[in-house]
Amino acid sequence: MSDAWDGLIPIDKPAGPTSHDVVAWVRASSGSRRVGHTGTLDPSATGLLLLVLGRATRLARFVPDAPKTYQGVLALGVTTTTDDFAGDVVHKHDGPLPSAATVLAAAASRLGRQWQVPPAYSARQVGGTRMYRLARRGVVVEAPATEIVVDRLSVAATDAAELFSYEMVVSAGTYVRAIVRDLGSALGCGAAVVSLRRTAIGPLRVDDALTLPGDRASLRDALLRHLIPIDAMPLDLPSIALTSPVDAMRFAAGGVVTVDPARPQDAVLAAVRDDGGRLLGVGQAGDGILRPRMVLPREP
Repeated sequence: MSDAWDGLIPIDKPAGPTSHDVVAWVRASSGSRRVGHTGTLDPSATGLLLLVLGRATRLARFVPDAPKTYQGVLALGVTTTTDDFAGDVVHKHDGPLPSAATVLAAAASRLGRQWQVPPAYSARQVGGTRMYRLARRGVVVEAPATEIVVDRLSVAATDAAELFSYEMVVSAGTYVRAIVRDLGSALGCGAAVVSLRRTAIGPLRVDDALTLPGDRASLRDALLRHLIPIDAMPLDLPSIALTSPVDAMRFAAGGVVTVDPARPQDAVLAAVRDDGGRLLGVGQAGDGILRPRMVLPREP
């Protein structure tokens, strides 16, 4: 595989296919054996899905994954097995629904750092098994709560009393379905996600993403037009530029090089580039020494 398919492709996933379906389409269209993602979306969800190809698959864990922005519609007065309408309804609220002012106030109170229990139907693992696999078998498990951060949670009334639009900005690992579930629980009437769209991940926006063409034959050209080359990929790492060609060659070959001891410090991981901006790999810098932790040799 040539370097032409090394990089990141932001895709606007439609409702219906799984994230793995999209990966399979891209793999078939690009001819690349190495295609991965940096985080899935539920089949019914739409929006920004980040795929990494070729050597960039090794950088997936360094691609920005927060904050994440979502928008959609939620329904009050219903509880489901999956916390959205893909599951079965387990309870319908038979009393009056809370007022719009009450809903807005409850949403505004649920900001900041907090603990979240993932949905029963989720990819979180318990005892080495995905929770959704256990749930499908009827196995009830106590999933450990994880710490999340909700930076924004705004809701707005619609023409239907039970429906509210929402927008939220949350940390990586947050389940939107669980946010809505817990909001419904706090309101005493239950709530479930009607629709969900991811509009941003870190600096990347769905407005700049590839809308998958209906004609799969044209997908290859569309992918190439939207590919962010590996040297231009956004990474959650500081950068170190090796201005000496000798140092760049030594690092690319897996050798240790010396750097300015004043910057960076504390043995931080950093993206290492040559003086032309080409990404050589990831190194660990400290005490004036830069040690390779991952090198990215060019492929023929």
